[in-house]
Amino acid sequence: MKLKTEKEKIMNFMMQTLTDNPKVTPQDMALLIKNKAPTLAGLTTEQLEQLARLVITQRLATELNTAVNLAGIDWAKERETYLTNAAGKTRSIHTQTAYRNALNRLETYMDRIKINPLELSPAQADDFIYAMQIEGRSAASIRLDSAACSSFFTWLERRHEGIKNPFRGTKARPAKCDTKKTEIPTLQEVKAIIAALPPMDSAAVSIMAYRGLRGGALPSMSIKGNKFTAHSKGKDIDGELPKKAIDAITRAGLDPKKPFTGFTANAIECRIKYHIGKLYKTGRIHASYSCHDLRHFYAVTEYRKDKDIYRLCRLLDHASIQVTETYLKSLKVEL
Repeated sequence: MKLKTEKEKIMNFMMQTLTDNPKVTPQDMALLIKNKAPTLAGLTTEQLEQLARLVITQRLATELNTAVNLAGIDWAKERETYLTNAAGKTRSIHTQTAYRNALNRLETYMDRIKINPLELSPAQADDFIYAMQIEGRSAASIRLDSAACSSFFTWLERRHEGIKNPFRGTKARPAKCDTKKTEIPTLQEVKAIIAALPPMDSAAVSIMAYRGLRGGALPSMSIKGNKFTAHSKGKDIDGELPKKAIDAITRAGLDPKKPFTGFTANAIECRIKYHIGKLYKTGRIHASYSCHDLRHFYAVTEYRKDKDIYRLCRLLDHASIQVTETYLKSLKVEL
């Protein structure tokens, strides 16, 4: 009969301790294991085989448990619930569209590599981001897509056991590049743009430059007298339109109550971008201004009238004075 090794004796001692003393606490056993447990090098071949079977069984049990948890998750239903109720704090249609498109791209990628999106690993999440870079998607768009996917998985994580956000902590997301230099048109340039554009586009520019509304607010705009209501960035807004804007709507022959019904925000912004781009190429203005640059013009012009940041906050429909302060600082305006 072979003599038992010292390691075997220790293992038997530990098991016997548990058997002889049923009142051993978990803390006692933890200390015993920590101080007396054998190492792999001290196990016999038979013990290693037994341990290997145990490890394999545990891994299979974990894998099966994960499969059981995932089997109860309806990806399509969860996605729609998320997009409808949780995609973006403002719940704007633009945020929902951007997040939906991001999840569509993820699903297309996962289908290509034949993996259930719910089983996405951190390495595969990184590979998805790298794949978008190889396809030539812009850095800003990739950051938006990965942020959308990460937000969705964090939401799933709160609702379902076994789900972890594979995008959390990723280093694959491209670095944020320097943003385009902010350009603010002068009053003379605004007048030149309004005079040169077709009547409908001229009316839209007048509203953005002389009242500071975003292009996204125009399709929903409703006017009564000089009062307006609209929907912008996920919330209802209202206020007064200056006479210049109302006159431009009249000159364009638009419906005085709902001038931009039938147009989408994207269509309006693309038309204006096209016409302003032509003016820039011919040297009539100093930059190819965007619709948001027209809002910048309004904000700076109004603030310089009386430097009343509270009034400007209301006019721009900002959530707080702090937002307006940050906004003006980004435009290099001294407060």
